[in-house]
Amino acid sequence: MKRILLATAVTFAVAGGVYAQDAVVVEVPQPAREYVIAHPTDPVIIEGDVAIGTAVPEDVKLVPIPDSPDYGYVYVDKQPVIVSMKDRKIVYMSN
Repeated sequence: MKRILLATAVTFAVAGGVYAQDAVVVEVPQPAREYVIAHPTDPVIIEGDVAIGTAVPEDVKLVPIPDSPDYGYVYVDKQPVIVSMKDRKIVYMSN
């Protein structure tokens, strides 16, 4: 039962622009999301799964987000992907 509740909570958190990482909820600021959508970049190809929590390879250049130095972004398949600069893990993907 606890696993079902946790899975449900994570699903709702991801939909709202937050995700759970090692029991810590990370919220991507709304201005960062708006900036990324307003400033698309050339798409990159990332092999394998592209999902919340997946680490972006070191050879992929992240574009910094002004006023949100903890985050960078790339576009994958025309979809904005926000990445934590600390560990290069995906923290937000547009639906």
